[in-house]
Amino acid sequence: MQAAEPHRPDLARNRRRRGLLAVTLSLALATQALSGTPPPPPRDGPPPPAQRTPPPPACESGPPCDPYEWSHEPHNPPPLPLAMRVIYAPFYVTGLVLRYGVYYVLVAPFEVLGRTLAYGAEGGVDQDAAE
Repeated sequence: MQAAEPHRPDLARNRRRRGLLAVTLSLALATQALSGTPPPPPRDGPPPPAQRTPPPPACESGPPCDPYEWSHEPHNPPPLPLAMRVIYAPFYVTGLVLRYGVYYVLVAPFEVLGRTLAYGAEGGVDQDAAE
């Protein structure tokens, strides 16, 4: 009598893997086929006609005027009243001091130092050639 072939677990594991792979691939293909872009909605008719914009208003009276005058040149606003200028002046001065003070106290010395290191104290000009 011949002995039965022993059960090999690696063959069963490979069959399960193949089956799982086949199911996964078929689900992926099915969802891809079903998830296509939907068709556009049907059109009920032609598009609505374009709306015309009304013409600009006519001038009431006086000399002839250009209704599009505002688009050619920007108009400057009227100057501020004296009280507003007095209130605004300290803030304006503070802004100037901060802007130019920071430049001349912090930035300019480093620029001068950088130029001095790059060109020397004479500024790259020979004294003999300058005379």
